[in-house]
Amino acid sequence: MAQADIEKACKESGACYAVYWGFDEAAKVLKPIAHFNPAERLAAVKAKTGKDDLFTTESYKFTMKPGEGSVGKCYVSGEPLFFQDVDALPQDSFLRKDLAKQFGIVSIAMKPFGKGVLEVGSAEKWDVCVWASSQCIRDLIV
Repeated sequence: MAQADIEKACKESGACYAVYWGFDEAAKVLKPIAHFNPAERLAAVKAKTGKDDLFTTESYKFTMKPGEGSVGKCYVSGEPLFFQDVDALPQDSFLRKDLAKQFGIVSIAMKPFGKGVLEVGSAEKWDVCVWASSQCIRDLIV
């Protein structure tokens, strides 16, 4: 997936981040291979935490086997996933739940794309209508 597509998905969905999890054939795992954060998100996180760390950059510490966690389940099922409130999920459903909470991530959408999964998320609670009405996400779901 091209960096420009990741940036477009983030901006058009109103997300505060986007990360593409690509399947590593040799290791047989999904791992983050590209991400995007809007400039205003970078500034907001730095102002709040005083650090340059982001949910996306911290996600690079994770890998998922196909079927493992939400990223792996999305990849295997071939179906999009939507989590309106990440905090309400069991830890085994979203392995980065604590990390998401630390960075103020509330809602997340995922879609299998190419040989991986595109994930976008927001610090605001999305409802299904807002999420589904995003042209970029709708195009990816179809």
